[in-house]
Order: sequence, then C-alpha cells, then structure tokens
Amino acid sequence: MRGVTRSFWILSGILGVLEGYLLYLALASLHQVLPCWWSFIPHPNSALAGCGESVAIFGYLSWVPGAVILALFAATMAAAASTLLSQWIKTRRAIRDFVLLFDQPPALCEAESVIGARVDLVEDDRCFCCCAGAVRPRIYISTGMVQKLSATEVVAVLAHEREHARKRDPVRAAATRIAARALFYVPLARHLAEKSLVDSELGADSSAVSRVGREPLVSALLQVLGEARPVLGGATEMASLDALDLRIETLRTRSLPPVRPSLTVIVGTVIAVGAMWGLLLWLPPTVKGAEIGHTHITAHHRSPGKQ
Repeated sequence: MRGVTRSFWILSGILGVLEGYLLYLALASLHQVLPCWWSFIPHPNSALAGCGESVAIFGYLSWVPGAVILALFAATMAAAASTLLSQWIKTRRAIRDFVLLFDQPPALCEAESVIGARVDLVEDDRCFCCCAGAVRPRIYISTGMVQKLSATEVVAVLAHEREHARKRDPVRAAATRIAARALFYVPLARHLAEKSLVDSELGADSSAVSRVGREPLVSALLQVLGEARPVLGGATEMASLDALDLRIETLRTRSLPPVRPSLTVIVGTVIAVGAMWGLLLWLPPTVKGAEIGHTHITAHHRSPGKQ
C-alpha cells in the first residue's frame, strides 16, 4: 500500500524544523536572559546592561521573549523525555511478565515456516499478538489467541506482526508518540501522529493480505474485538484499537480513504506557527545590532544640543 509512511516522515520533518528553530532562538536569547536572572554576572557591554529596565516588555533589552523561548524549549524536551521513559518502562514491564513456552503446537510451528520468522509463545489466557524490541524486534503471541483463531488466521496475525518487525515499527511508533508529545503546541502534530500509527497498521495489513488473503485477517480482527489484552507500551499490536474500523473498511473495500485534518486543527496550527514567528520578531537583536541601535539613538539625542 503506497504512501503509508508519509505521515511519519512529515511529522519527523516538522519536529526537526520546529525544535531546531526553538533551539536557535533559545541560544540567541541567552545573552539577554542570563544577565537579567543573575545580575552579578558582568555584561560585556555596559550599554546593554539595563536588561529591560527602561522597556519591560518591548525594546532592544527586553528579557521576556528570551524567557518564553527557553521555557517552551524546556517544556518540549521534558515532554519528549517523559514520553520516552514511559514507553520504555511499560514495554519492559510487559515483556518481563511474559511466561514463554518452549513446546509450541504444530500449527504455530507451521505458521513460523510460512512467515519466515521466529515466534515466541506466551502462556496467557488473554488474546494478543505483538511485536516489541528496538534493535531486534521479537514477535509474541499468547496461548489465548492461538486457541481462539484458526490456523490460517494465526498465519495472518503473525504475518502482520512480521511486517512490523521487518520495518522496526515499534521504534517508529515510539518516535511518533514522542514527537507528538514534544509538539504539544502544534495541533497538526497529533493528527499526523495518529495517521502515522494507522498507516503503520495498514502497511502491516497489506503484507498479511499478500500471504493469506483478506478474509482470514478480517476474521481474526473481528474475533479479537473486546478481548482482554495487556498494556504493551511501545510495542505494536495486531488488534490495536487505533482506527480499527478504518482498517477493516480498507481491507474490505481495498482502497485507502483520505483522512484530512479538521478545520480546527488547521486553524490551531496556523496560530501556533504564527506565534512562533512572532517570537522571532519579538526577540531582541544580537549584541552587535543592539550596539548599532544604541549608537544611533545616542547620536539622535545629542544632535539638537550641537545645533
């Protein structure tokens, strides 16, 4: 299915551009913010040592935009770090609690030969199949799912997760969630993150269909609806509830319906980008620019006295 990874790369590009832009503004504002917060640090230019005393908000020496930029950059980094830590902890806890079985039923051994990958059987009555791991993703399937599905449906489920493992989608899914949290102030980021996760599932569905056809996969999806599943953190899961109805409709109609952002998302994103551009306009000029402006103002005030 063509174009299913486009949202991920668009989101990654937006994250890189905006975070780089914020980092640039934060570094550019340091020479204005730090002397204002720690007044005992001598400023290299006495003409700029007022730190906004004459103009508290606007003007050459205002510290407010620099403080706003630094706070926003710190918030994005904190959101990204907390999301990464949360995903890692949840995934590690889920895998640690898995009880692996080494004696696999013949149907599962046959499914492994069909998909060409190793599968770990987990002793669990809950119905789930997932792919977890960063460097070497592993596929896990529970005894509850093996008992509930037919042999063909098990192959469809494992082929779906095999595609996730081949593309290292657990890492991509975690990165998508981290980017969406870091760009919490851009509504379009959440839309692209949700679309990226759905696109990942659609791509894995397409690979499973190429092996066993559509009906076994659709049947497996319908049978596991409402079944109890563990919290898998950053792992991908065949029965993920991310737009499950959309996945089933796509499998049945053999076409990918367009998912466009709402007007609210577009307007909110335009406002967010405009606010960031305003920060650049609000940011005090460099030391050299401020010196030129200060010299010009001083010369202007002295010229009437000379006349």
